[in-house]
Amino acid sequence: MRREKLLLLGYPGQWGSQFLWKKIREDQDCPFSKAFIEEEEERLRSLPRLYFKETAHGKLNGEAVKTLPEKGGQPQSCPGQPILSAENILLFTEGEKKGQSIPLYEEDLQAKWNAGELSLGKVENLFPNWISDFGISEILPLGRGGILSGLWQLSGGGFSFSYEKIPFLQGTIELCEHFQISPYYLYSGNAYLLRLEEAEAFSELARERGIIASCIGISEEGKKRMRRDAQGESFLTKRERDSLEELFSKKELEESLPAFFRKEDSLVF
Repeated sequence: MRREKLLLLGYPGQWGSQFLWKKIREDQDCPFSKAFIEEEEERLRSLPRLYFKETAHGKLNGEAVKTLPEKGGQPQSCPGQPILSAENILLFTEGEKKGQSIPLYEEDLQAKWNAGELSLGKVENLFPNWISDFGISEILPLGRGGILSGLWQLSGGGFSFSYEKIPFLQGTIELCEHFQISPYYLYSGNAYLLRLEEAEAFSELARERGIIASCIGISEEGKKRMRRDAQGESFLTKRERDSLEELFSKKELEESLPAFFRKEDSLVF
């Protein structure tokens, strides 16, 4: 049996956080300062925006991947090589690295920005040949229901994962504590779940290209999907509602977030 890993590309809960920061400005009893809110909103705006440029099925654009046709209730196989692009990403502006994205570990970013050595731009193809090079068998864009709904939707067999390995922005955690909702079911976009064989190598490449990537789980025999970490063990169960649906009506979510109820399906290779 291949021991595939589960990898999270990007931060979960981004779109839900953007919506909540906007709403919290209207709260008369808001515990956060105006400066703090503006700082967190700017942090979200500054993240690279990931999207699929195209696949063998045609153009994919906008905030989320178009859903693929299903056969027998299962995601359809996608034989093409999807191209993951990035906008709003920091690039080198001079020297041998001109036009390349900035690694996550790069230091003195503000000084280099002030000196004109960096700029915001676009990378057309972040990971050429990534499907074959890293043994990727599935890609799922996150959406309604957040990271846990995404894990439930993955095709294939069983796996285990850890809460402790799932990265959230600190602002997302503080928002969820304030509203008393779960960040694990918070509306997510600009993030993807991958099943793949070479998770460590791909994580290193992603960080080199300026994108956070976290190995959060591993495949296991059977069909059980389990959380295993220092907090204990539990079965992953299906949940229909997003955390935002605990706070806002369907009408308000449809009007404010047009893509909220759109289903995201896997690309399977």
